[in-house]
Amino acid sequence: MNLIRIICFVAATLMLGACSKKQPQADSGVDYYTCTMHPSVRLKDPKAKCPICSMDLVPVMKSGVIAHGDADTHSHTPDSNPQTPNQFAVPVERQQMIGVTYATVERRSLQTELRAVGMLEPDAQKLFEYVSRVDGYVEKLHVSSPGQMVKQGEPLMTIYSPDLLATEKELLELSSSANSSNRFVESAKQRLKLWNVSDEDIAELLKTRKATEFLTLRSPFAGIVRNVSAKPGMSVKPGDPLVSLVDLSTVWMWAEFYENELPLLSVGQKINLAVPNFGRGTFNGLIAAIEPFVDPMKRTVRVRIDVANPEWNLRPGMFVNAWLDVQAGEGLTVPVSAVLPTGSRNIVFLDKGEGRLEPRLVDVARKFSQSGSNSDTDYYEVRGGLTQGERVVASANFLIDAESKIQGALKTWEAPESPLPTDRPAKMQEIPRGAPNAIPLPEQAKPLYEPLLDAYFSIQKGLAEDKLPDFTKGVEVLRSKLGILIEAKVDPSEDAEAYHERLNAVKMLAADVPPATIEAARVQFGELSAAFIALVTQFPPPLERPLYIASCPMWTKSPSRWMQATEDIENPFMGTAMPSCGEVTGTVKSAQ
Repeated sequence: MNLIRIICFVAATLMLGACSKKQPQADSGVDYYTCTMHPSVRLKDPKAKCPICSMDLVPVMKSGVIAHGDADTHSHTPDSNPQTPNQFAVPVERQQMIGVTYATVERRSLQTELRAVGMLEPDAQKLFEYVSRVDGYVEKLHVSSPGQMVKQGEPLMTIYSPDLLATEKELLELSSSANSSNRFVESAKQRLKLWNVSDEDIAELLKTRKATEFLTLRSPFAGIVRNVSAKPGMSVKPGDPLVSLVDLSTVWMWAEFYENELPLLSVGQKINLAVPNFGRGTFNGLIAAIEPFVDPMKRTVRVRIDVANPEWNLRPGMFVNAWLDVQAGEGLTVPVSAVLPTGSRNIVFLDKGEGRLEPRLVDVARKFSQSGSNSDTDYYEVRGGLTQGERVVASANFLIDAESKIQGALKTWEAPESPLPTDRPAKMQEIPRGAPNAIPLPEQAKPLYEPLLDAYFSIQKGLAEDKLPDFTKGVEVLRSKLGILIEAKVDPSEDAEAYHERLNAVKMLAADVPPATIEAARVQFGELSAAFIALVTQFPPPLERPLYIASCPMWTKSPSRWMQATEDIENPFMGTAMPSCGEVTGTVKSAQ
């Protein structure tokens, strides 16, 4: 009897097993499997290895499906707060760990400060150059050297001229003759005036009736002697320079502003001025003229500023700092730190609540300074992509950007990728000259960028070999070459302001205090390298070699991308422990 019961139990078990096999298997919810070090790898086989580094693959879930536990157990229950296709989640605890802060998109007054440097020069309307208008000899100099102060009407020099004597006698004869007309008298007076004889001297001649062969030249205004060309006893002919005067009660300053700053300038605006090391504080000037021509190399426009100088303390040739506070109305704004520039676009990360974030393309305009407070916070005017009241990530954007790429939140903005075959690495993405928003630099930039890139590559190789001294020395060289590049003012044909912002970002990151450890050096290099890559991708220099951009997903303490001179991986973040870790993800073709 027991034997019969055992046989029946086994038969029932087999039948249940057969029935269960006939039921269709539930969809696992896995979209594909990828490598944590090489996210470009996308395979369907869960048991496959990464074709690049041979690491185990991890599952990537389909949209709306949540993974629980390991890769073999998944749920099809929709999330109570599902993400949209381009959203991603970063737990609030992790956001706090990496220092994420938020800012609100708000409308505020737009204020910025424009700065320029210029040099003082005399007012061209208050320069007077005495030249000889008669043949004669210098009888006497009443002023002898530049710098002498003279009053209006004060004698400057006396010239002996026989021709003057003859003309004065002619005027006296005509004025005393009853047969002469006023027309002839006025003609004689006009001839004397053309010889620099003043109205007062002519009146004195007609009063005393005594002609003289000596011509006295007088100052037409109160001023300073600028130059004395004549010497006592020297023979002079018409056109010979004698003495020059200048009135410094008003001086001019010529300043240069970038062409994108022109809409903020207008004739009649007041501008603040200061002379370095002058010790007299600030003073004001007035924009009097804006030249209509743009310098084709520097992309700047000259602006003339009139400066009152009643005490004559300001002297031509002095360098002057000028700055102008501009009010541009109101507009929608977002902090500069919230915008992540990628070269071809600007991205912000919106807070959607409960740790969910959404990347958003945003159109930003000019950068402005904080208005109405002592804060040094800068912000962009927003032209599109955001609405008032939305919250955006204001710090740790590089880390949030890395997290969004791992979770695929930005894939809808990128070109579709096909799954990689198992026998070759990912295809590199090129950024050729002429790509959208890439502005090549002029040929003059070539000798400036070659040594700059050599210094960068020496830093990268030094870190790959765990050599901290090489990093410190390389940064010093890079800082020096960067200074030469900035002083050369070789700007692109357009968007010079963005170019200088990129340069200043690299300069700021290269000016930090030398790190004490190799780990700190790698953190600093990550930030410096990210700024450098943004510079050369948006403004490719005219080089004869391509630049290879590589990435290491295992490095998370700072941006993990760097440039190389060759395709062979030399990882500056992992060093000698993992020198070949990472992959080349793109190239920048030089602007030929």
